[in-house]
Amino acid sequence: MKNRPSSHFIILIFLLALDGLAYLAIYRAGIARGFSPSLLLAFRDMALFLPLFVVLVWLVRRNKYKGDLTIFTVAILLFSIGQIMQYRLFTDPEYSASKRAEVSKARLAKANTLQQRYINQYYDAEKKQLLFGDPKYQIPIKTSDSGSSEESYWTLSRIFSSFSTLIPLLAIFGFGLAFTMIMREDILLWLQRNSFFIGLATTLPFVLIAILYSSGGKFLGNTTPWEPVKVTFLISYAGILTQHYRNLSRTYWGIPPIRFVLPFILIALLPIVPFFALADFGQMLVFLGAYVTLYIVAVKRVPQVTMAIFLMAVLLGGAIFAAGIYNTVLDVFSGDSDISAVERVKGVVSQGIPRRIHQRFYLWEHGGLPPNPAENWWWAKEYDDAEGRGISNEEMWYNKYAYQPSQALFGVSDGRLLGAGLGRGYPESVPIADSDFIYAAVAEEMGLLGGAVIIAAFIILLVAGMRAAIEARDMFTKLIAAGISSFLAFQAIVNIGGVIRMLPMTGITLPFVSHGGWSLITSFFMLGMLMAISHRNNSEQGTVPELSAVN
Repeated sequence: MKNRPSSHFIILIFLLALDGLAYLAIYRAGIARGFSPSLLLAFRDMALFLPLFVVLVWLVRRNKYKGDLTIFTVAILLFSIGQIMQYRLFTDPEYSASKRAEVSKARLAKANTLQQRYINQYYDAEKKQLLFGDPKYQIPIKTSDSGSSEESYWTLSRIFSSFSTLIPLLAIFGFGLAFTMIMREDILLWLQRNSFFIGLATTLPFVLIAILYSSGGKFLGNTTPWEPVKVTFLISYAGILTQHYRNLSRTYWGIPPIRFVLPFILIALLPIVPFFALADFGQMLVFLGAYVTLYIVAVKRVPQVTMAIFLMAVLLGGAIFAAGIYNTVLDVFSGDSDISAVERVKGVVSQGIPRRIHQRFYLWEHGGLPPNPAENWWWAKEYDDAEGRGISNEEMWYNKYAYQPSQALFGVSDGRLLGAGLGRGYPESVPIADSDFIYAAVAEEMGLLGGAVIIAAFIILLVAGMRAAIEARDMFTKLIAAGISSFLAFQAIVNIGGVIRMLPMTGITLPFVSHGGWSLITSFFMLGMLMAISHRNNSEQGTVPELSAVN
């Protein structure tokens, strides 16, 4: 099936038809709840399939694509699910409300509408006679003002200029650009030869942004500094391993030559710096997981891989310990701490881990049970702030940290096997459900079946990507294909695992599904690179002599 474009074209048409039914179901559910979702937005989302069809024709006709089209089709499946759920959320007046009072008003209006419809439909003549004096009385139901204003707000000009329209188009353009670049041998050779400098060139601005311009792991609104440079990190690391993987296999007392291992250590350390600057544990897990996978693919020796993992663990542990000493000294000399210096020294490792990471791990382990400020230094400041405002410890912890993951878990549980139905659940009650908790929204309204479709899609994407890596003709493209597959798979694991509480919730997006700018663009850019490598593997195009010479 992977080499039959007609089959994938039919699948995309089938997906488009299913999307149409999904948008219709969401629209009807919105009307039933008293608001009118914008039909223009639904047509906009479905119209985004047009450039995807154009891309498929461009791949098959213009480029004579011979790779695995399953990669493309599965990614579009994930993207279409994401678009459906974002339409479901952003057309709901409760979710799109910007103020707490507006949220409460929209929620109350929906509840009243549902109650009125229930009375009209299920109250018999006797009850209506007692309540209204008319056995055939029907309560007049009107669309809420928020629903009408939302529908009238979205004009054609606003839709065309909306980021929700421009970002997917930029992502599709990025796909085509990445595919074209990787298809050119001269660009591949240049990327490989300059991989180390590419890594350095992206490191400095990244670190500056992470340290100076980020807040809560974000900058420029909800953008993570990781996303724009994720591809360059991958190219840099793959290039260094390609140039030195044979030398890294030659060890002395189990340690590779220092002049070959130093560039590897420098690039591998990159995810550790933002761990402290941004307290972004999720992206660090994704990066380190991808890097270890690449090292395994390149070196293929268990002792070497074990040594590399041990070395990275030592470096991370040393960085945490050093940061802990630094924070302890600051506390001792500033006099801000209620805990003695001796106790601070005993907890130096705990001091080295960012406050936000402590909160995430405690939340993962204890859920809604609030931490004791006397035993958890990272909670003392917020506890004092809550006490000063007359808020209990339990209320402060639940409202600020436990509410979001708790609501997400309730939604996943309520979805059961088949879900509540599109537009009939309550994913709008979960903050940031369109991004970090998109899987919870899918599981609530599409059930375990919908969640299983997403997981199966990522498994298929991983298998197809690793197949492309295995079939690659040179080490550089092999590592890039393996790295892209690893990035997407680890990111999906961290996101879904956090939602269902198998892992700490780290605030990371679900590739192709979550609402996001750079996240979606980066995912499609990686998709284009992966499909180009798959095409190269199955075409008559050979490996560039210079690349072979390096390997």
